[in-house]
Amino acid sequence: MTVSFESLSNSIRSYCKNNGLDYEKAKKMSRCCGQDFLALQFYDQSKEDNGLGLLDETPLPLVLMITKTSDGLTFEQTEYTRQYLT
Repeated sequence: MTVSFESLSNSIRSYCKNNGLDYEKAKKMSRCCGQDFLALQFYDQSKEDNGLGLLDETPLPLVLMITKTSDGLTFEQTEYTRQYLT
């Protein structure tokens, strides 16, 4: 089963609160998910793209990586975490 933001929302909310991050901003981020991870990414919606998406294929900055392990969840901040989640 794929990990979803909704299934982890309480844990993400707690992590944000404990680390001075804005949960409401996290909730609006672009997401990439798999069987054991959820990646929150920043997408600048103010860029003019005529609704066609990322035409230049530039990867979105990874803001927060959440991994589901046998020991529970791990949260990994990146160089973009504070920039986009505070």
